[in-house]
Amino acid sequence: MKLTQSLKSALKRSFKRASKRSVIALSLLFGVFILTLSFVPKNADPVEKIAAALQRWADTNPQEKVYLHTDKPYYIVGDTIWFKGYVTIGSKHQLSALSGALYVDLISETDSLTRSIKLPVISGMSKGNFVLPDSSFKEGNYRLRGYTQWMRNAGPEYYFDKVITIGNSIVDPVFAKIDYEYAKVGDKVSTLAVITYTNEKGEPLMNKPVNYDIREGYNSLHLDKKTTDASGQIKIPLQLGKSGKLGDINLVTKIETAPKDLTLKKFAVKLVSTQTDVQFFPESGSMVNGLRTRVAFKATGTNGLGVPVKGVVLDNENKEVAIFEALHLGMGSFRLLPEAGKSYQAKVTYPDGSENIVKLPSAIDNGYVLGVFNDAETDTVLVRINASEAALKNGAQQLSLVVQSGGAVFFATTMPVNKTAVSFSIPALDLPSGIVQFTLFSATGTPINERIIFIQNKDQMDLKLSTAKKVYAAREKVELDLQAADFEGKPIRGNFSVSVISEDAVPIDEAKESTILSHILLSSDIKGYIEQPNYYFTNPTPDTEANLDLLMMTQGYRRFVWKDLIGEIPFHPKFKPEKLTMDITGTLVNLANKPVPIAGGNILLLTNKLDALPMDTVTDANGRFKFSNLLVTSEIKFSVQGRRGKSDKVEVKMDKIREEDVSPNPNIPDLSSDMRMVMQASFENSRRQDQELTKNGQLGRTQQLKEVVIRAEKRKRVYTGLNILDGHADLTLRNDKTDNYLNLLDWLKFKLVGVIFKETSDAECYQIMMPFSRNEKMVVFVDGRKLTPCETQDLWHIDPLDVERVDMIRSNLALMSMAGGPAISIITKRGIGQLRTTYNPSLAFFNPRGFDSAKEFYAPKYNNNGNDPRVPDLRTTIYWNPGVAVAQDGKVKLNFFNGDSKGKYRVVVEGINADGLLGRQVYRYEVK
Repeated sequence: MKLTQSLKSALKRSFKRASKRSVIALSLLFGVFILTLSFVPKNADPVEKIAAALQRWADTNPQEKVYLHTDKPYYIVGDTIWFKGYVTIGSKHQLSALSGALYVDLISETDSLTRSIKLPVISGMSKGNFVLPDSSFKEGNYRLRGYTQWMRNAGPEYYFDKVITIGNSIVDPVFAKIDYEYAKVGDKVSTLAVITYTNEKGEPLMNKPVNYDIREGYNSLHLDKKTTDASGQIKIPLQLGKSGKLGDINLVTKIETAPKDLTLKKFAVKLVSTQTDVQFFPESGSMVNGLRTRVAFKATGTNGLGVPVKGVVLDNENKEVAIFEALHLGMGSFRLLPEAGKSYQAKVTYPDGSENIVKLPSAIDNGYVLGVFNDAETDTVLVRINASEAALKNGAQQLSLVVQSGGAVFFATTMPVNKTAVSFSIPALDLPSGIVQFTLFSATGTPINERIIFIQNKDQMDLKLSTAKKVYAAREKVELDLQAADFEGKPIRGNFSVSVISEDAVPIDEAKESTILSHILLSSDIKGYIEQPNYYFTNPTPDTEANLDLLMMTQGYRRFVWKDLIGEIPFHPKFKPEKLTMDITGTLVNLANKPVPIAGGNILLLTNKLDALPMDTVTDANGRFKFSNLLVTSEIKFSVQGRRGKSDKVEVKMDKIREEDVSPNPNIPDLSSDMRMVMQASFENSRRQDQELTKNGQLGRTQQLKEVVIRAEKRKRVYTGLNILDGHADLTLRNDKTDNYLNLLDWLKFKLVGVIFKETSDAECYQIMMPFSRNEKMVVFVDGRKLTPCETQDLWHIDPLDVERVDMIRSNLALMSMAGGPAISIITKRGIGQLRTTYNPSLAFFNPRGFDSAKEFYAPKYNNNGNDPRVPDLRTTIYWNPGVAVAQDGKVKLNFFNGDSKGKYRVVVEGINADGLLGRQVYRYEVK
């Protein structure tokens, strides 16, 4: 704390000294630009040109952001993930009317798409859920990813993407966690995976044989055996595959705890680097000889988390010129006056006492330093521009300063710089909360210095939560009062989501949470992983503000690159905004070797919706057809028939949007390597609930056994072609007549975990639906026979009740070799003869991605008769309401009933209003 306060005082003194040397009055120099420019001449003032470019970018490329508020931070297999989506747009973070559809994906630790849903966005908001069935979900680190089609133009780094841990409360006699060590062999660093095996009491499993397989995708890189030591550990040297990245490696182990009793454990190797990385960041980009500069640094460990380092800075004569020590999560800063002809390096001391030499960036002779300090005590942003003597040798230089946030300019000026130091101040209240970018441009409009800061004005919603009392009984009714006001205390309307959980069963580290404030204002605009994002918002203090400024200095703004922005290349979005209603479009062509569009062709659109009438249209001069403004849900399927007169010798080609691929995990450091420890309270609560239900004969869900490998003889079933023995597939499905799916495709989409169905093209068939596993196309077999792509397209429309069994092959190398890759084998009840054997190009089956339905959260009402007191209510989520609307008076009353769990209950309210004001409040009460 003393270091932080002394740093702050030093910065303020530095700015005050600079202010005394400066004779330039702020009122004479600067003015705020009101951007109404529609045309800028070639020889326009640089500031006008830059401002116009920003306005053009904001107008043609409005930035959407997605935030998902979940009911809790982690889950147990058998739970439901409840969430509300907020879609904002522009620098004011107002609810977006641009997009009408939100996509939410649940991605496994091995980067497989486990579940994906499409939800309607109404007034910038949406709600949904993922059910985590016992039968298909395995314990692990998952990712919740949210985006709109319009956001795909910016790329996956702008999506909402956070890690969600899903645990399994079933007692597993083998616990395993993975850590990493590093050994230097010559000039190379070898990475060792250290796996520790213990029993449920935490005792090490000693002298146990372990078979392991290092894999990259489906390829086995190395097979070997080891025996656990006295600590229950084995150390495995990791090998790189073709990609050369450790993050693409998976580790599969089988430990033999007793003769012929093997327990399988899988690990996704997720490492950021092989050694601690220390980087130095001069303020505004460069060190300039003769100019004192603030230099920030960040030390990151192999797991991507901050490392508390310290050290000294030495010049090329080995003289100590500065000392430094990390203040927060590996970040800190120091001041340095570089001299011409000298170089600098840092002697870094790590927590274990080891040392390393890291070179600092080289200083330049001719340049500027842009210093910015946000003084929260006076609500003032102090700006200082220092110029080197070399930069001023030819007289005053015309420089431009632009201050922007989200593409909106809040301050801009052009000024003559004829002194080595110029300083001025800007009222912080004139700037928006969030990331603000200061950029210094040369006379030609070239960016030369840049600095980002974070503004934390008190300009968000003020939420107040209260209950009649602070202590309640189990199953007692709770009335929760919510009051919403703006930053001036005036009541306002707003829309909110409310979660109430048993905090003793779901302990939370608040600093690590992703909240509507931390994501919309911070994470969505800054480069790289942010450790403990909510730390900066939970309880702002001078220390948190200083540490947040260090984050700004060590991680850059990512929304655009000035060179691209100022250039004259127009923005052409690849993905258009998606509305609530859908247009079905395509082209009708002939069957020649070089297809020619057919004008005046007849198109008939049919659907499986019973009350829907057929629709028809005629193709235009380019052979194009369109059916407009259709509201499509996930159950609706289409067939499109094309004709030219009476002839069906035509081909219907449908326009389809390519499904989004699974992007790399941006939050690898958040992966839990020992979830049993993190989720211990949740596991105990879940086991207790199962025991109570079992005791009363009311356990409704399927009992899941621990994952083991059993050695036994298998019963053979013989089919022609591909022959899969019982138990050898990664997953086997048998049709349950209670399942209600319209066709085989819908059934498999829901049941096959880790498989995604995407549109692809074939030499004979245009745009067919094929299954993919880890971005590799799967082979499809029916009754042992490999299908052609055209036959596969027809297969998806059969009744799932005609299917006896489905086997999925994703990891059995022998079967994959026989099949030609990952495969799906379908055994029908009536045989392949029931499928259409000829391909008709004039008929296209079209299954657009429609909206999925969301469940409603059920909360029992214990004041009603008929509640069975024997049924324990040990739910961890007591109440979830994604649609709380506050009227003009700013007040709303909510009510719900407590469960049977005793202890602390945590209420979280998040929301937004029409003006883009954000709100979050946490409230606690107790149940005894």
